[in-house]
Amino acid sequence: MHSADLWAKLAPGHFPALLSWCVLVGAAALLGHMVHRVSGFPRMLGYTAVGLVAGWLGFGDLPWPLRGNTALLLEIAVGTSVLVAASQISLRWLFKQPWLMLQSLGESLITLGLTAGLLVALGWGWPVALAVGVIAMAASPAVLLRIAEDLRACGAVTDRSVLLATVSSWLALLAGLVLTASWVPVSVALGAATGAEPAQLTQMRFSVSGLLAGLYNVVLSLLWAALLAAALWPVLRWKSSRSDTTALYLLAALAATCLMAEHWGGSAVFAFMVAGLLLRNLSAKPLLWPQAFQAANAMLNLVMFVLVASMAAQVQLNGAMFFVVLCVVLARMTGKLGSILLLGHGTGLGWRRQWPVACAQLPLSGLALVLASSIAWQWMPLNPGVAQQVSAIALPLIVICELLGVLAASAALWRSGEAHRGIGRTALLRGEKRHDT
Repeated sequence: MHSADLWAKLAPGHFPALLSWCVLVGAAALLGHMVHRVSGFPRMLGYTAVGLVAGWLGFGDLPWPLRGNTALLLEIAVGTSVLVAASQISLRWLFKQPWLMLQSLGESLITLGLTAGLLVALGWGWPVALAVGVIAMAASPAVLLRIAEDLRACGAVTDRSVLLATVSSWLALLAGLVLTASWVPVSVALGAATGAEPAQLTQMRFSVSGLLAGLYNVVLSLLWAALLAAALWPVLRWKSSRSDTTALYLLAALAATCLMAEHWGGSAVFAFMVAGLLLRNLSAKPLLWPQAFQAANAMLNLVMFVLVASMAAQVQLNGAMFFVVLCVVLARMTGKLGSILLLGHGTGLGWRRQWPVACAQLPLSGLALVLASSIAWQWMPLNPGVAQQVSAIALPLIVICELLGVLAASAALWRSGEAHRGIGRTALLRGEKRHDT
């Protein structure tokens, strides 16, 4: 009897939540290091693998949509990356590149149109198609920054990849704040057959109050961005800004922004991105992020990748749903790759360097999970069925694009010559310098 109770307590579903996450973080750190050391690919592949296994086994089971401390941790993890990525964009230079702005806007709109159009053609309603299309618009600056860090990539292709990923993510966040608030899902009865319940058709209805609420959230997000930039600006300009206490101050400011956005409204991630732009363009001098802040960013990214994969693994996929998700993945890849290659004229990069930039736009990660959770939370009181359908497609889409995108982006940066080419045992046998030395 005692042994049966012991085995029951050792089951994954009965682990204390904090203990489960301690085990997951430790396992992810070890597997990520092994993946990078043996294969040369980024460590996040190991993090994602641990998250998938954990989700299938029931470790760290979390409610959906994300709320409370879990949502706070995810927003801080995403925020640290988008803040660093946005702080590298010079608006003065960007506004002088009309073809680049057209490429970024066209890539986002084409991806939205292809993804939404495919879902409508497959028989899904416009609410589901619109929501999944908005999520598919986004890229992942966090993934690209981690790839560049692990592979020691630098150059024009890497910088352009981070730029386009940041702009498309900003557009996706803006669309998530306005479109999904102004167009709400409603169910319309088609009439009842004899002895049967009336059939339901889900349609989109424009809501003036929803539009005003979306614009109100945008204004609040801009306010949080201005307050955050004002709080970070003097600290980052001090000569002692590279101290550990400065990193703690930065993390505390990010957490406070998340809590204010949760309490009064707005998007914390949107505010982080705008704050990064303000910090970069208020002065011509480059920002120096504290090493402790960058180390905290790496640790938060580890938790984020595990969380994204574990949430996606909890979705029960049948054959038909898996086919739909694969079709959406292919539509998103076609939109991202095709639009960047077709609209690359005049952007300053030749077509030989356009395709690595296009491959770098394929990953999805924590920012897309924030969007999916926000849309599900917003639509759950209005139409729970639509919110569940969006989650059933979006969560597997995110993790599949994360895995395929990391592989594609890493291979593209290697082929472009901007990343270290030493790959594990192959480099050792050839006598080359290892990637992890």
